[in-house]
Parts: sequence; C-alpha cells; structure tokens
Amino acid sequence: MKGITLPRLRAEAKRQLLNYRRNQSRVYRGAALRAEGGVVTGWARAIDAARAYFRATDPLKERYMTRLFGLETPIPRSQTARTRIIRLSLELCVSESTMYKWQEEILNIVLYAAVEYGLVSLFGLRDGAKMELIGEEAAESLD
Repeated sequence: MKGITLPRLRAEAKRQLLNYRRNQSRVYRGAALRAEGGVVTGWARAIDAARAYFRATDPLKERYMTRLFGLETPIPRSQTARTRIIRLSLELCVSESTMYKWQEEILNIVLYAAVEYGLVSLFGLRDGAKMELIGEEAAESLD
C-alpha cells in the first residue's frame, strides 16, 4: 500500500505549523521562489483556513494555536514545548490535559484543511483514482 501513516501526517502538520512564519515570508518573495514554493503556499493557506475555522468557532483555541506554534511571534528557543503548554495553560486558565487535547484537535483540523487543498492524499486513493481513469481511457481506446 502506498498510503502515508497518520503519525507521519501529524508530524508533517506540526512541522508546517512551526514553520508557518518562515514560510509566510517565502509566499511574498519573487515569482521564481513562488514557483518552487507551491506546496509551501498551500500549507500556509491550509493553516489560515484552520485559523479562520477556530476564530469562528472558538477564539480561545485560535489564540492557543497562534501562541503555541508561534504563528505571529517567534517561539523562544530556550523553552521546551511542555514549558510553553504549561505557561499557556496558566495564562488561559485551562488545564494542561485540555491543552494537549486542543493541540491534537488543531493538528487534525490542519490536516483536514490540507486534504481539502489537495496537499495530502490519504491511503493513496487519489493515485488509485488516476490509475482507474487511465485504465478506463485505455479500454475505451481499444473499443
């Protein structure tokens, strides 16, 4: 099977969230960089769509997403992820376990947005659909 595993998808979503600020600057550079950064632009749009979703449904989660992954301001290099989560839990008056649940929900929503933008294909279904279309076209040409 040619599919990608869910843990790898989550890791990719987390990597793209952490690189969002750096990737945003690439979006506005010259046309040559934009041509090679189509995937980067797609992930930035997927993250923006996820932020808009959280802004509309639960602004506190959107604020948490912005602060945890450093979408607007840089993350201090001296802090670990656990330290950031604990500080955010104290600041937002939410338990630490809820913060971890929110983090998983954020990653899931970003993955859903990436699927909608065509950045991720689950289980290799998109490739299989292409192969079926090619097979149908070949069968039609033989008729």
